This record gives sequence, C-alpha cells and structure tokens, in this order.
Amino acid sequence: MKVFRGVPQTLRKYDCAVAIGNFDGVHRGHQALLEQVVQAAELRALLPCAVTFEPHPKEVFPHGQEVLARVNNLRDKVLDIAACGIQRIFLLNFNERLANMTPRQFAEEILVEGLHARWVTVGEDFHFGYKGKGTVEDLKALGKELGFEVWVTPTLFHGKERISSTRLRKALADNDMFELAQLLGHHYHITGRVVHGQELGRQLGFPTLNMDCIPVDKNGEPAVRGVYAVFVHGLAPYPLGGVASITCRPTVTKGQPKKYLLETHVFDYHEDCYGKIVRVEFLDKLRDDKTFANLEELKAAINADAQKARAIVGLSRSDSATRGASRFTMTMIPSVSSRTP
Repeated sequence: MKVFRGVPQTLRKYDCAVAIGNFDGVHRGHQALLEQVVQAAELRALLPCAVTFEPHPKEVFPHGQEVLARVNNLRDKVLDIAACGIQRIFLLNFNERLANMTPRQFAEEILVEGLHARWVTVGEDFHFGYKGKGTVEDLKALGKELGFEVWVTPTLFHGKERISSTRLRKALADNDMFELAQLLGHHYHITGRVVHGQELGRQLGFPTLNMDCIPVDKNGEPAVRGVYAVFVHGLAPYPLGGVASITCRPTVTKGQPKKYLLETHVFDYHEDCYGKIVRVEFLDKLRDDKTFANLEELKAAINADAQKARAIVGLSRSDSATRGASRFTMTMIPSVSSRTP
C-alpha cells in the first residue's frame, strides 16, 4: 500500500479502478464501496485505488457555526482503507483550487490525466465540483465521454436507516457502543504514536500513554470524549486492558487551536513505549470528562475508573481475541513529499 498527498506528476501511471469519498470513519458502507473497487480491479486487471480529501471539506467550509466532529484521524482512515485491499491512496488537498474545479475539470485533471482511471465507483449521494454541483449522472456522462466506467455503489442500511458518518457521530455522542460496532463492523479505535506528556498520571500512580488524537492545526474536534474501558494493541502479541480518557488541553497562547490528547493507562504494563504506534480500542464509556477540586479527588476518580474498566476488560477479553482484534500491526503511513497545488 502506498499513500500520496495529491497526485504527483512524476508518478508512474497504471490504469486503475478508483473509489472516491471522504471516508470519515470507514464504516461498513465505505467498506462495501472499497471492496467493489478491489473486485472490479481484479476482473479488469486494474490497480485498486482510493481518492479522499484532507482536510475534510466541512472543515474548510463548515455549515454555519458547526464544527466537524471527526470520526477518525488520518492514520486510522488510511489504515482502514488499506485493510479493504486498496493499493494506492491519494489524499487530495481540499483547498480553494480544488473546491473551485468544475465537474469536468475534476474528471479530466484528477481522474483521467492524474490517475488514468478506467473504472470509478461512488456512493448514491456523491457530489463533486464547484459547490457540489456535479451529480452522479454528470459523472456517468463524463465517464462515457472521457473513457471510464462509473458504478454507483448502493447505500447500505442497518435497520431502517442508512449507514453514514453522521450516524457514527450520533452513536458516539449517545455512547451507543453496540450500535457503533454494528455500523463499523468492529469496535471504535484510535491509532497513534505515543508522545511525552505532563507525567501527572505517573505522579498519581497511573502512568499513561499519551497520543495526539487530532493535529493541532485541524479545525475540528474528536467525535468521542470522556473516560473509557479499552484494549491496547501494538505493545504485546495480544490486546492489553486499560482505561483511557480523551480530554482538551488548554493552550497558553490566545487564539491557538484546541489540543486534544488520548491518555491511556495500561493495566500491569511497565515498559517504555515512547515513539511506538499503538491502537486503542474503545469497549465501553465509564463517564464524561470532568474537573476535580484537587489531586486527591482526581486520584480517587481514576482509581474507581480503573476498577470498573478492569471488570469490563475481563468480560470482553475473549470476545476481542476471537474478533481478530490483534489484526492491527505496527504499520506506519508512508510519507510522500510529492504534492499538487
């Protein structure tokens, strides 16, 4: 699997099958679309590829005062897309130039000239081009003219409602972890590199792994907040139980973006893991984030959280092991310097 920022002009071109989407959360509907690409590529001797946008278009053009709650970070999006069998992932910079492209420009410059697309699939509600004026029917017409086939992947339903990133966000907001697992096909997770923190947890007897959930230059917030019972992958051949919290760290400089940290205490683990890439799998929510009057109250709350999480982890361990939770490997996103304006 290779990841590219933009479509490098020097890239060796192969005729390809392409899936296009935001893929926020990479839910079962996204997975079905990506699997269609892989199957089509195999039948037609094409390279299976995916095109997505970074940053998310709603981060660039938010609706009113709404701040987009991202379901997953970039690393997780790329890893989950790749897990469907995609061999090349193109991260298009959703900037003013891309936003102002006409549907024809997008099809000609990105799909045909940039990617050599021969087969393209999108969802039923796909829109593209300036102000989203391009429709699925427009894409089909352009495909006939420019030489690529278009397949519209049917919307996937769970119950009476369609599976969507919006529905993922609602399940997270409602703490409906069962619903969330049904929509994703697995427990919700966040993957990232362990970084240095303030070491307050260590002082309280609960050392934590600290991970940046969302880069500080993103105009977004995490879809999940609070304290959770979790499994941690990437530190051992099997998942390790723990308790995790996602909190907002205030910044000293006025006007700086909010900084969110995922802090995870791993039960009975004492190894140095700075710089390692780990995956935190969320099992159940224990409580919302709150402010404490002093360190003693905070320590008592953490101890209570840990006891609850240990009970949940003990009940969930066999289930997680049989679900293939240890499929996660220490895969890193390749860095590519090539960019297109």
